[in-house]
Amino acid sequence: MDDKKNALGQFSKRDNRADFERYRKLAIAHGAVDAKIISARDVKIDERVRLKCTIPRCARAGQTPNCPPFTPELEVVREAVARYSTAILVKCNVPLDEFVPGREENAAAQRQAMLFHKKGAEVVNEIERQAFRDGYHLAMGLSGGSCKDYLCEGQPCQFLENRICRFPLKSRPSIEAMGIDITTLINEAGWATYALAGSENLSQAITAGLVFIV
Repeated sequence: MDDKKNALGQFSKRDNRADFERYRKLAIAHGAVDAKIISARDVKIDERVRLKCTIPRCARAGQTPNCPPFTPELEVVREAVARYSTAILVKCNVPLDEFVPGREENAAAQRQAMLFHKKGAEVVNEIERQAFRDGYHLAMGLSGGSCKDYLCEGQPCQFLENRICRFPLKSRPSIEAMGIDITTLINEAGWATYALAGSENLSQAITAGLVFIV
Protein backbone atom coordinates (compact mmCIF):
# COMPACT_ATOMS: atom_id res chain seq x y z
CA MET A 1 0.00 0.00 0.00
CA ASP A 2 1.22 3.49 -0.80
CA ASP A 3 2.44 4.92 2.51
CA LYS A 4 0.91 8.28 1.59
CA LYS A 5 -2.63 6.90 1.54
CA ASN A 6 -4.76 4.63 3.64
CA ALA A 7 -7.11 1.98 2.27
CA LEU A 8 -9.79 4.58 1.54
CA GLY A 9 -7.45 6.61 -0.64
CA GLN A 10 -7.51 9.56 1.73
CA PHE A 11 -4.31 11.44 2.43
CA SER A 12 -2.77 11.10 5.85
CA LYS A 13 -2.52 14.09 8.16
CA ARG A 14 1.16 14.36 7.25
CA ASP A 15 0.16 15.27 3.71
CA ASN A 16 -2.92 17.39 4.39
CA ARG A 17 -1.23 20.76 4.69
CA ALA A 18 0.55 20.31 1.37
CA ASP A 19 -2.78 19.49 -0.25
CA PHE A 20 -4.47 22.50 1.31
CA GLU A 21 -1.73 24.78 -0.01
CA ARG A 22 -2.14 23.22 -3.44
CA TYR A 23 -5.87 23.98 -3.39
CA ARG A 24 -5.17 27.53 -2.28
CA LYS A 25 -2.87 28.01 -5.27
CA LEU A 26 -5.40 26.29 -7.53
CA ALA A 27 -7.99 28.91 -6.56
CA ILE A 28 -5.66 31.71 -7.63
CA ALA A 29 -4.74 29.90 -10.84
CA HIS A 30 -8.43 29.79 -11.75
CA GLY A 31 -9.05 33.49 -11.15
CA ALA A 32 -9.29 34.18 -7.43
CA VAL A 33 -7.29 37.19 -6.26
CA ASP A 34 -6.63 35.55 -2.90
CA ALA A 35 -7.39 32.38 -0.99
CA LYS A 36 -6.71 31.31 2.58
CA ILE A 37 -6.61 28.04 4.47
CA ILE A 38 -8.87 28.41 7.49
CA SER A 39 -10.06 26.31 10.39
CA ALA A 40 -13.61 25.09 9.96
CA ARG A 41 -14.10 26.09 13.60
CA ASP A 42 -14.03 29.71 12.46
CA VAL A 43 -17.14 29.17 10.33
CA LYS A 44 -20.19 30.35 12.28
CA ILE A 45 -23.77 29.35 11.47
CA ASP A 46 -26.12 32.17 12.40
CA GLU A 47 -29.92 32.09 12.07
CA ARG A 48 -29.87 35.83 11.32
CA VAL A 49 -27.92 35.20 8.11
CA ARG A 50 -30.59 32.79 6.84
CA LEU A 51 -33.30 35.29 7.75
CA LYS A 52 -31.61 37.89 5.54
CA CYS A 53 -32.76 35.75 2.58
CA THR A 54 -36.33 36.77 3.39
CA ILE A 55 -36.00 39.98 5.46
CA PRO A 56 -35.99 41.92 3.21
CA ARG A 57 -36.97 39.22 0.75
CA CYS A 58 -34.35 38.20 -1.81
CA ALA A 59 -35.80 37.96 -5.32
CA ARG A 60 -34.56 34.36 -5.55
CA ALA A 61 -36.06 33.06 -2.28
CA GLY A 62 -38.25 30.07 -3.08
CA GLN A 63 -37.24 30.06 -6.76
CA THR A 64 -34.59 27.34 -6.61
CA PRO A 65 -34.03 24.20 -4.50
CA ASN A 66 -30.79 25.84 -3.31
CA CYS A 67 -32.57 28.83 -1.76
CA PRO A 68 -34.75 29.00 1.37
CA PRO A 69 -37.16 27.47 2.22
CA PHE A 70 -35.71 24.43 0.40
CA THR A 71 -32.19 24.54 1.86
CA PRO A 72 -31.21 22.22 4.75
CA GLU A 73 -32.24 23.07 8.30
CA LEU A 74 -29.53 25.10 9.99
CA GLU A 75 -29.03 22.52 12.71
CA VAL A 76 -28.13 19.98 10.03
CA VAL A 77 -25.69 22.50 8.50
CA ARG A 78 -24.23 23.28 11.92
CA GLU A 79 -23.65 19.61 12.74
CA ALA A 80 -22.12 18.92 9.32
CA VAL A 81 -19.74 21.89 9.44
CA ALA A 82 -18.64 20.85 12.95
CA ARG A 83 -17.32 17.59 11.48
CA TYR A 84 -14.90 19.38 9.15
CA SER A 85 -11.51 20.62 10.30
CA THR A 86 -10.27 22.69 7.37
CA ALA A 87 -11.69 24.84 4.57
CA ILE A 88 -10.40 27.05 1.76
CA LEU A 89 -11.77 30.61 1.74
CA VAL A 90 -11.70 32.22 -1.70
CA LYS A 91 -11.89 35.86 -2.80
CA CYS A 92 -12.69 37.02 -6.35
CA ASN A 93 -12.82 40.64 -7.45
CA VAL A 94 -15.87 41.91 -9.33
CA PRO A 95 -15.36 45.15 -11.33
CA LEU A 96 -18.32 47.43 -10.73
CA ASP A 97 -18.04 49.00 -14.16
CA GLU A 98 -19.27 45.63 -15.44
CA PHE A 99 -21.69 44.69 -12.65
CA VAL A 100 -23.91 47.19 -10.89
CA PRO A 101 -26.56 45.17 -9.02
CA GLY A 102 -29.81 47.07 -8.57
CA ARG A 103 -29.03 49.77 -11.13
CA GLU A 104 -29.36 47.88 -14.43
CA GLU A 105 -30.76 50.14 -17.12
CA ASN A 106 -31.54 47.58 -19.83
CA ALA A 107 -31.99 43.86 -20.41
CA ALA A 108 -28.33 43.33 -21.34
CA ALA A 109 -27.16 44.98 -18.12
CA GLN A 110 -29.61 42.88 -16.14
CA ARG A 111 -28.26 39.67 -17.67
CA GLN A 112 -24.71 40.78 -16.97
CA ALA A 113 -25.54 41.51 -13.33
CA MET A 114 -26.73 37.92 -12.93
CA LEU A 115 -23.13 36.81 -13.51
CA PHE A 116 -21.84 38.72 -10.47
CA HIS A 117 -20.99 35.52 -8.57
CA LYS A 118 -20.04 33.39 -11.59
CA LYS A 119 -16.25 33.52 -11.14
CA GLY A 120 -16.46 32.62 -7.46
CA ALA A 121 -18.71 29.66 -8.26
CA GLU A 122 -16.30 28.46 -10.95
CA VAL A 123 -13.33 28.60 -8.60
CA VAL A 124 -15.24 26.73 -5.88
CA ASN A 125 -16.22 24.05 -8.36
CA GLU A 126 -12.60 23.54 -9.45
CA ILE A 127 -11.32 23.17 -5.88
CA GLU A 128 -14.11 20.82 -4.83
CA ARG A 129 -13.64 18.66 -7.91
CA GLN A 130 -9.88 18.39 -7.45
CA ALA A 131 -10.19 17.60 -3.75
CA PHE A 132 -12.70 14.85 -4.54
CA ARG A 133 -10.33 13.38 -7.12
CA ASP A 134 -7.55 13.44 -4.53
CA GLY A 135 -9.55 11.30 -2.13
CA TYR A 136 -11.31 13.93 -0.02
CA HIS A 137 -14.66 12.39 -0.83
CA LEU A 138 -16.63 14.64 1.52
CA ALA A 139 -15.28 17.92 0.12
CA MET A 140 -18.14 20.41 -0.15
CA GLY A 141 -18.08 23.82 -1.83
CA LEU A 142 -20.36 26.83 -1.45
CA SER A 143 -20.31 30.12 -3.33
CA GLY A 144 -22.14 33.44 -3.26
CA GLY A 145 -25.43 34.26 -4.91
CA SER A 146 -28.16 32.16 -6.47
CA CYS A 147 -27.29 29.42 -8.96
CA LYS A 148 -30.37 30.53 -10.91
CA ASP A 149 -28.48 33.71 -11.80
CA TYR A 150 -24.96 32.60 -12.68
CA LEU A 151 -25.89 29.21 -14.19
CA CYS A 152 -29.41 29.59 -15.63
CA GLU A 153 -29.19 33.38 -16.10
CA GLY A 154 -32.64 33.94 -14.64
CA GLN A 155 -34.52 31.22 -16.49
CA PRO A 156 -37.16 29.38 -14.42
CA CYS A 157 -35.61 26.63 -12.32
CA GLN A 158 -36.02 23.43 -14.29
CA PHE A 159 -35.55 21.29 -11.16
CA LEU A 160 -38.60 22.80 -9.49
CA GLU A 161 -40.58 22.21 -12.68
CA ASN A 162 -39.60 18.64 -13.55
CA ARG A 163 -36.90 17.56 -11.07
CA ILE A 164 -34.14 17.72 -13.70
CA CYS A 165 -31.39 20.26 -12.93
CA ARG A 166 -29.62 21.80 -15.92
CA PHE A 167 -26.31 21.84 -14.03
CA PRO A 168 -26.42 19.09 -11.39
CA LEU A 169 -22.66 19.07 -10.73
CA LYS A 170 -22.33 22.86 -10.50
CA SER A 171 -25.56 23.95 -8.84
CA ARG A 172 -25.12 24.62 -5.11
CA PRO A 173 -26.63 26.64 -2.26
CA SER A 174 -25.15 30.04 -1.56
CA ILE A 175 -23.01 30.52 1.53
CA GLU A 176 -25.66 32.81 3.00
CA ALA A 177 -28.51 30.38 2.32
CA MET A 178 -26.66 27.89 4.53
CA GLY A 179 -26.63 30.43 7.35
CA ILE A 180 -22.86 31.00 7.22
CA ASP A 181 -21.67 34.42 8.35
CA ILE A 182 -19.39 35.03 5.39
CA THR A 183 -18.94 38.74 6.15
CA THR A 184 -17.25 37.94 9.46
CA LEU A 185 -15.03 35.33 7.76
CA ILE A 186 -13.99 37.86 5.11
CA ASN A 187 -13.16 40.48 7.71
CA GLU A 188 -11.18 37.98 9.80
CA ALA A 189 -9.21 37.10 6.66
CA GLY A 190 -8.18 40.76 6.39
CA TRP A 191 -10.19 41.45 3.25
CA ALA A 192 -12.29 44.61 3.10
CA THR A 193 -16.06 44.40 2.68
CA TYR A 194 -18.34 47.17 1.49
CA ALA A 195 -22.09 47.48 1.07
CA LEU A 196 -23.00 47.75 -2.60
CA ALA A 197 -25.76 50.19 -1.73
CA GLY A 198 -24.34 53.60 -2.59
CA SER A 199 -21.53 51.99 -4.58
CA GLU A 200 -20.95 55.04 -6.78
CA ASN A 201 -17.56 55.66 -5.16
CA LEU A 202 -16.37 52.05 -5.38
CA SER A 203 -14.46 50.62 -8.33
CA GLN A 204 -14.88 46.96 -7.47
CA ALA A 205 -16.69 44.53 -5.22
CA ILE A 206 -15.81 41.00 -4.16
CA THR A 207 -17.50 37.64 -4.15
CA ALA A 208 -16.39 34.83 -1.86
CA GLY A 209 -16.34 31.05 -1.96
CA LEU A 210 -15.86 28.43 0.73
CA VAL A 211 -14.76 24.83 0.23
CA PHE A 212 -14.76 22.43 3.15
CA ILE A 213 -12.08 19.81 2.55
CA VAL A 214 -11.82 17.38 5.44
